[in-house]
Amino acid sequence: MENETLISYIEGQVRAGAKKADIQEALLAVGWSEDDVSMAYARALVASGVPVPEGDGKSLAMRKASTADVMIGFFAFILLGIILSAIGSLFFEIIDKYFPDRLVNGALGSAVSSDTVHYSTAALIVGMPLYLFALRLWFRRFREDDARAESRLTKWVTYLVLLIAAITIVGDFIAILFTFLQGEISARFFLKALVILGISGMVFGFYFLERRKVQYKKDVPRKTFQSFGWGLVSVAMLGIVLGFLAVGSPATERMRTFDVRRASNLVTLAGCISGYAQEFSRLPGTLSDLDRSSQFGYCLSLQDPETEAPYEYRPIKDFLSLQDGSEAEFELCAVFALDSSENIQLQSGGGMYSSQPSSKWNAHSAGRNCKSEAVVLKKNTVYPVPFPSDTVSY
Repeated sequence: MENETLISYIEGQVRAGAKKADIQEALLAVGWSEDDVSMAYARALVASGVPVPEGDGKSLAMRKASTADVMIGFFAFILLGIILSAIGSLFFEIIDKYFPDRLVNGALGSAVSSDTVHYSTAALIVGMPLYLFALRLWFRRFREDDARAESRLTKWVTYLVLLIAAITIVGDFIAILFTFLQGEISARFFLKALVILGISGMVFGFYFLERRKVQYKKDVPRKTFQSFGWGLVSVAMLGIVLGFLAVGSPATERMRTFDVRRASNLVTLAGCISGYAQEFSRLPGTLSDLDRSSQFGYCLSLQDPETEAPYEYRPIKDFLSLQDGSEAEFELCAVFALDSSENIQLQSGGGMYSSQPSSKWNAHSAGRNCKSEAVVLKKNTVYPVPFPSDTVSY
């Protein structure tokens, strides 16, 4: 209920020719809220003879949206974008795992990005509760205060979301029909199109009802919005579970990362031993011999990343002569945690720890693995002189 004394004061200031900004500044300075001042100012204008549009008497009592309302709305929209992107990426990777396309993945079969699955899972675990909490605050502010108005900015963004969702639904139907007419539709494509359709349809349905409730003040049962919330949570939980089944648990990913590091270390260590053999024309007796050259001394720091144990090294055959083409052979061994048959199919973004795609160490079984390496001596290479000194004339 508006304060009649406040309305009378503002009415007197208006009749005296005072500006709205001055009136508002004075009232805010003594403790009146911005909402109270705005509503009382509107009432005072009506009392002063300002006409009100027919049928719009209800809007006169609407409270202007506060800065908190705008921030809650935008926070919810940002979280919505994060959640939808995470759900889409997560289910796309799951579909790629269980419905491989040989035209895309070739001989590798199913290819899944473990980085994408883990990031999407983290985004859902963090973003989902925050989004639901923001929506709860949003609806509570308008449910507990029927006179609260919504800002134009949040209205515009909401209708933009509705427009994007509607266009996505139409475009998805067109893509499905076109692909079907081309005779190229597959389970993989159909499931991805279904994911897009489901996400877009859920967003469009939710915010269509949200507009009826918040903007048009229609009676939409609270259980309807709760059903949307539980549906979104269920979809997210299903994606998280299937994601873990597709790429493994965090413990499995940790073991996989250790194996990638081992493979990379062994490639580097084999290069160090080969370089040492070229420089000294013989294989090192033990790995500690690499310390004889500052060029290869750093290789002694290459150890098992989990146990910090040195890798096993054994010379098999040294150079039989010091002529070019003479071949030596040695063996390296390491203990791997997992079989590589699944690792090869995972496009894990190991970054600086990723091993070379052509390395023989990319293929290994779980447990102790040994592989031999060959070194061809290239010591006595003679480079031709382009201009012999006895033919040069001045």
